[in-house]
Amino acid sequence: MSRTFIVLIICCLTAAFAVWKEYNRTNKSHLILRIVVSLLAIAALAFIVLPINYSKDVIGQNDHNAILLTAGFEPDSLGRYKDSKLFTTDRSIEKRFPKVRLIRLDELKADSPAITTLRILGYGLNENELSQLDHLPVNFHPAPTPVGITNISWPPKLKAGEFLRVQGRYKNDASKPVKLILKGLNTELDTVTIPAKTYSDFELNTVPKNEGRAVCHLQAIVGMDTLFSENLPVNVDPIKSFKILILSASPDFETKFLKNWLSENGFSVAVRSVISKGKFSSEYVNMQPLNLDHLNTALLNQFDLVIGDLSVLRSESTLLKQQVIQKGLGLIVRADSISKTSSWLQRDFAVEKLNVKNPPSVSLTIESKKDKLAALKIEPGFIRFQPNTQPLVRGAQNQIVVNSSLTGMGRIVFTTVNNTFNWMLAGNKNDYASFWSLLISKAARKVPVTENWTAMPPLPTINEPVQLQLATSSVLGRIITDSWVIAPAQNAEVPFEWNNTYWPTISGWHFAKQDNGQAAWWYVYGDNEWQGVKAFEKLAATRHYAETYGANISVTKAIHKKAQIAVPKIYFYLLLLLAVTFLWVEGKSLTLPSLKERVLK
Repeated sequence: MSRTFIVLIICCLTAAFAVWKEYNRTNKSHLILRIVVSLLAIAALAFIVLPINYSKDVIGQNDHNAILLTAGFEPDSLGRYKDSKLFTTDRSIEKRFPKVRLIRLDELKADSPAITTLRILGYGLNENELSQLDHLPVNFHPAPTPVGITNISWPPKLKAGEFLRVQGRYKNDASKPVKLILKGLNTELDTVTIPAKTYSDFELNTVPKNEGRAVCHLQAIVGMDTLFSENLPVNVDPIKSFKILILSASPDFETKFLKNWLSENGFSVAVRSVISKGKFSSEYVNMQPLNLDHLNTALLNQFDLVIGDLSVLRSESTLLKQQVIQKGLGLIVRADSISKTSSWLQRDFAVEKLNVKNPPSVSLTIESKKDKLAALKIEPGFIRFQPNTQPLVRGAQNQIVVNSSLTGMGRIVFTTVNNTFNWMLAGNKNDYASFWSLLISKAARKVPVTENWTAMPPLPTINEPVQLQLATSSVLGRIITDSWVIAPAQNAEVPFEWNNTYWPTISGWHFAKQDNGQAAWWYVYGDNEWQGVKAFEKLAATRHYAETYGANISVTKAIHKKAQIAVPKIYFYLLLLLAVTFLWVEGKSLTLPSLKERVLK
């Protein structure tokens, strides 16, 4: 027996009883009115218990549209979509909003009825997640750009002595400036301040002191409060132990200090200095003695780099040109004033001398680095910039003092700075090391790379897919990643490339290598690291997807249908209250006169 039937029987019996009581009452005043009001009270009780609906024509939303909620969405906006299907892939959103259904992205098209258009709210999805939508039309409602770091880049691999250059973009909505601090081994390495209410670029620089894998930290501080501290992993490789030949026009301090510094850093060095016409002195460090009196092809094949005065190198011009162009020999040319005759060595490096009697000391700047090297008194001259050259070091008024260019398979570095030993005398060893590390790494003969590992995306995160790509010219052996053997797939278009999808489960350093090969290290971040950067990347990726596979939901054809609208219960409560109030007042009005008569008697 249904609830409605039971309620109707009870109400009918109650109505019959109420009518019978009214007819049998002694005072017959307002009989009809009391019966009507009593029936209304009983009907109000029935309507309170039973649902009362009415039909209405409404314009409904397409049942094939759905809402996908992502991090950053505005909860107040859900009021506009209360009749729509609400989905999310984020468990934290599901816990906060029980009506939202947790779903896998590949389940959207399989939902019943099938979803044909998706509206995404919040920061959106990353590239991997968007690929799972399988070209499903999307209308994107992006959240505002997140506060904090939205863009970041730095070289994950460095050579010893190279600058670690951290560049990014910061959004500061606060009323106070934010101080960004680059730290390593609990030491403050560099700082920059982001003004209040700005969205600006920043750059931080340092030279890592230690070789190997290390994790620096980028902190944001307002006053005494630390907003966040992000990890900056860096792998510093030692400089390859090149074999270097120094050809000096005469014994001098510049050659002596350079030889000592190279030997201390593990380089193999041979030095030949002119004593008099046709006579030379030779020195050897970390290598067996050689006959350096006459240069030849066999001798130069044993070296990766030649450093020499322009006047000396010009006398060996033909032989050096062949070795640089065809064999990739590196060349560092130190300008001197002995000869002004031009040669192929100076083809890209025209030097202009300045007529200054007492040149002041100037602070040199390595290209693209904001920190200056210690002041140094150098020759008053500069190298004119020419196309197809790469300036490396600049002096006063941004004039070039060290420049470089590609010549065949090799590279030539040309410098007008001939007294860097003064840095060592003044105790500026780091500046000396930075200068010569740059010149040597740019000029030295390049060793062919047999394999190169790449991990994508740039910020790999735990429990998300990472694309490991290996480019190798050798026969592919067994691939090991974190002690797991993986089977990469060969690129059909680029035969020397191999790809594999890997799902890291723990944060920190990971490695990949071939059997008996050298390990290539890459870093995996936690879920909560670089949230602003990841959110900004999702915004950009989802916008691009929506532009490519957009859906104009606002003009989707409206659906006219009959809707059952429930009558609010408040009306029946008010009707019941009015009815019982009337019956109570009417009963009191009849009782009061009879009570008065009794008192008078």
